[in-house]
Amino acid sequence: MTLQPARGPLTGLRIVESTAFIAAPLATMSLAQLGAEVIRLDPAEGGLDYRRWPLAPSGASLYWTMLNRGKRSVTLDLRTPGGRQTAADMICDSDSGGGIFVTNLPTRDVLAPQALLERRPDAIVVTLDGSPDGISAIDYTVHAASGAAMMTGPEGHVGPVNNAVPFWDVIAGRTLAMGILAAELDRLRTGRGQHIALSLSDIAMETMANLGILAETEVTGAARARHGNWIYGSFGRDFATRCGRWFMVVAVTRKQWRALVTATGLEREMAALSDAHQADLDDEHTRSHLQDQIGAYLQTWAAGLDLSQIAACFEGTPVCWSPYRDTLQMLAEDTRASPANPMFVRQSHPGVQDVLTPRSPLRFSNHPDLAPGQAPTLDTAPKRNGT
Repeated sequence: MTLQPARGPLTGLRIVESTAFIAAPLATMSLAQLGAEVIRLDPAEGGLDYRRWPLAPSGASLYWTMLNRGKRSVTLDLRTPGGRQTAADMICDSDSGGGIFVTNLPTRDVLAPQALLERRPDAIVVTLDGSPDGISAIDYTVHAASGAAMMTGPEGHVGPVNNAVPFWDVIAGRTLAMGILAAELDRLRTGRGQHIALSLSDIAMETMANLGILAETEVTGAARARHGNWIYGSFGRDFATRCGRWFMVVAVTRKQWRALVTATGLEREMAALSDAHQADLDDEHTRSHLQDQIGAYLQTWAAGLDLSQIAACFEGTPVCWSPYRDTLQMLAEDTRASPANPMFVRQSHPGVQDVLTPRSPLRFSNHPDLAPGQAPTLDTAPKRNGT
């Protein structure tokens, strides 16, 4: 099944990109799903990430496929002066919704931001680099620098614990998309274009500051310690069941906490714990201070039940919980990762059989039929939307 992109809220916006890896392609794919026309500039043999794992049985990159849905591709060698001139001509044409160029690769001469802005003053040129000081960086090195890897893992563990999902790239991609739309709105108001620059390391540093972690370190003079799978400052942890599965349960609010106590039948134990410590367990900070004692009671309860029995206890209650799943279990058990979720359709892509393919997670009441888009081949002509 292949669904062509519907006319969405960004129909008429035209973006040319020369990108690789995650953040920049994700930014433009996010906009393509909302109706923007996105044209990739690719070397004939494919770019740096064209064959990156994971691969389909055909050898097609599932990684590249999923990050470039809804786009078109023009094969163009930007390593040559002629290729760069052709690219500049495409970017700076007279299209009122065009003039937007996105890249995370080195630019020079006619593709340099200032050169494009001199040729088309209302151009929007978006560049992503690793670090504002010029140091080479990708998600995994930014993660190492941010402090997050030293906060993750079991208490007492020595050494870093990396994250399996490159979330700094994901946050950067969504931030780039926001920046493009902000610049387009500014252009509509003023008629002026601009160069937007973003560094991946700034995404990590900003996030750590926004969450209060940098301020906490400055105020206390100490690094955030590892807490295993405990939620910092509240009550939440993984628990093991009798059948060998695990689940996560969180009680951030008083409603969630009281529902958890009722569903587990631990009212007497929690009342005794509250009396013993002269503490109000309705307060999330108090629950955090007494998390080990609370957790011991909850683990004893969980160890006597199978996951299905625990699900039955929590069903229809405000308890905030979820089983832990690997990706195969997620596909088998969670209807949110299936066509039962309107976000997903099964769609084929070049070299890739029908696979679950997501639409934009944004649900627009005026545009209910947005399609997820198909990945491009490398020789698609630069047609306009609707032709």
